[in-house]
Amino acid sequence: MDKKQSLSTAIIYEAVYNLIEAANTDLPVDVYNKISNFECDYRDKILKNAYLAKTKKRPLCQDTGLVVIFIEIGQDAVLFGDYIEDVINNAVKDCYKEKFYRKSTVNDAIFDRKNRGDNTPAIIHTKIIKGDEINILLGIKGGGSENVTTLKMFNPTVEFNEILNFVKECAFDAGENACPPMCIGIGAGGCAETAAMLAKKALFVGKNLDVKIANVFETKILTAPAHIASLPICVNLSCHSLRHASCKIRDNKIIYLDKKQEYCDVELNTALSEIKTDDFDSLCKLRAGEKILLTGTIYTARDAAHKKLCDMINNQESLPFDLNGKIIFYAGPCPASQGEVIGPVGPTTSKRMDKFAPLLYKNGVIATIGKGDRNLSGLNKLYFKANGGVACVLQECVKKSRLLCFEELGAEAIYELEVEKMPLEAVIL
Repeated sequence: MDKKQSLSTAIIYEAVYNLIEAANTDLPVDVYNKISNFECDYRDKILKNAYLAKTKKRPLCQDTGLVVIFIEIGQDAVLFGDYIEDVINNAVKDCYKEKFYRKSTVNDAIFDRKNRGDNTPAIIHTKIIKGDEINILLGIKGGGSENVTTLKMFNPTVEFNEILNFVKECAFDAGENACPPMCIGIGAGGCAETAAMLAKKALFVGKNLDVKIANVFETKILTAPAHIASLPICVNLSCHSLRHASCKIRDNKIIYLDKKQEYCDVELNTALSEIKTDDFDSLCKLRAGEKILLTGTIYTARDAAHKKLCDMINNQESLPFDLNGKIIFYAGPCPASQGEVIGPVGPTTSKRMDKFAPLLYKNGVIATIGKGDRNLSGLNKLYFKANGGVACVLQECVKKSRLLCFEELGAEAIYELEVEKMPLEAVIL
């Protein structure tokens, strides 16, 4: 009998823990180089963000997402120790606590959306392979880009150009919600769930497609056999922070596979008008498309907090703070680590708050801050767009932070922030 690799699952804990930190804080070298050569109006912010994240070992984005793991286990490897999925989830739990990453998972998708407080469970895809090695590919997937995932069952005789048109439509519809410039992962074949898994994996290790799509820096594909009557196609998008890391375990040693490179600091343009949050006259005079630097007091609130506030208004209950003249920032920051005022922080997708916005504006909110376009019009109210995916850059704008209310909501609690020169673009709803 051939010699088999015998290893403790403790080594898998170590590998997963380190991969989580690497994926969250180190923008992959190939992604950094592609972004460097991509023309977009906030490229410098993305590069500055990558520099800050790598230098400070803090997350590229406040949405430290779900941990997605593709693990290949050699059938000749002999594992001993704790159950492998428990080991992986313990690595997730410990890393997210010890590195002050945001915990974003809830107990149940429908019936109990209480935050679990530890970001488990990981999404684990396991495959048995030949030999005795173990390969781990780990990705971090945030909600903004994941929420625009699209699956379509095509006719098997479809022309490839029709598939590409579908892919382009998905990217166009996602718009700023997926924090462009984006990477597109295409999964084709198998059945519906196979295509979805392939699309996710394609983001990290897919074959490059030479196609030009607006606001997309790379398009990748993975394919699989399919039924003669089926051609499932899934499109999964990633923001410009295409967060992933990989390793292999051989001879009881972890071999990390990702290239390392130091990034240079980037000077950002600050030649914009500065407006104070209590300067209502200046705020009311802003025109659509005008770019400013905002200084003063703002308040974080996202999905769960919005629902609580609106329920309290509708039930004629006293609110935890006066909404009159306030600016609401659609954000859920990472926890602050030692010496920080706040953890990395950035905007979440504004459209999700559209059903609550009219009531909050009616009750005195003067402006909101978020990411992407909205399905609101005719309100004649002020909305600010903030660039998504540059959480370390925006973190530097926050000079004070105070937990205000709804602590039980975890990452969705409301904070009072003092910001200085926060870069924003005005929109009139």
